[in-house]
Amino acid sequence: MYLLNQLKPKLLCSSIILMLVACGSDPEVNKTANIEIPPAVNIDYQKMIDETVSDTIPGVILLVETSEQRFIGSAGLADIESQEAMQTYHIMPNGSAGKKLTALFVAMLEEEGMLNIDNTLDTWLSEALLVQIAHSDKMTLRQLLNHTSGVYDYLDDNDFNDAVLLDPSSLKTDHYALQFALNKSASFEPGQGWDYSNTGYLLAGLIMDEVLGEHHSSEMRNRILDPLGMNSSHYGGVEKEQGAIISGYYKYEDGEILNTKSFYENIGVADAPLVASVEDMALLLKTIINDDSSVSDHAKGALFGEDNLQSMGDGSYYGQGIIKGMINGTPFYHHGGVESGYSTTNIYIPLTDTSITAFFNCGNFDMCEFETNALIEKVLLNELK
Repeated sequence: MYLLNQLKPKLLCSSIILMLVACGSDPEVNKTANIEIPPAVNIDYQKMIDETVSDTIPGVILLVETSEQRFIGSAGLADIESQEAMQTYHIMPNGSAGKKLTALFVAMLEEEGMLNIDNTLDTWLSEALLVQIAHSDKMTLRQLLNHTSGVYDYLDDNDFNDAVLLDPSSLKTDHYALQFALNKSASFEPGQGWDYSNTGYLLAGLIMDEVLGEHHSSEMRNRILDPLGMNSSHYGGVEKEQGAIISGYYKYEDGEILNTKSFYENIGVADAPLVASVEDMALLLKTIINDDSSVSDHAKGALFGEDNLQSMGDGSYYGQGIIKGMINGTPFYHHGGVESGYSTTNIYIPLTDTSITAFFNCGNFDMCEFETNALIEKVLLNELK
């Protein structure tokens, strides 16, 4: 039994972003997606998520928060077999939505003078490793984080997936995952294009380990998670004793359903580091973006400053762990995550101080994507009125 693309995080660039930022086009940075906002009506978000639960989506958690109002609610099941109800405090793997944590920590280390993101990889990593990565002699840490390195994505084939299926119980960190990207062709020479690659964040994880002299999860907790009060968050796999994740469900084309929880309990990689609650994910993104937050101007500039944005070719722009889009002239920031069995939406709109974060315990198959996007579209349209 093989789970196609089982563990591959995806960008939030699907029907919702097709609507918002015209995926497939290649506009200028300030081009605006214009959408027609229907007249304002009162929305019952609890009823909305209750109606979203289906044979495809076992459970939902939704947080919608502005400076004037707040909704947090859950619906459906956290586990089908036990019939455990989904709760607002439940935690799950957040996939690529966690890349913002990795990027933020790198920016903090640079600000402290512990590294320079414009140095090439040989500053930190061994020749024995780098000779197995095409063009690594020209590759910088900045390019790894903004996806302009051209490095092969370790999730572009099923080798990693198959290995995890055969051995779900052992801990898999960056070193383990990286072996599936070695001795592969590059997409382009560093700096000559843009192509989303999870491998870049694995390498960033190894660089942080070299700089710190220990696995980076410990200092991420000490410098970010604990100071921000992200008390329901931990580094996946490495800190799994901090809290149990809910079950996640992947549905095959023949209708067979696989609970993927056991696979994700033991994966801890810098391209998808976070296991968190909806409240903690909303807090992290808002803290990074908000003008009044504790995050420094240096870090903000690195993650989403205009000079550091790279066109994704679909009307949105990638900084470092953060995606910027425009809706009717209003900027919004996000980075979602999709794993097999789990989908995370994480959006912040600075103009209205609006956080929208949603968890679904299905992911990485078409019907799940269609149904989860339908909910997020409704929420966004309501909050943009």
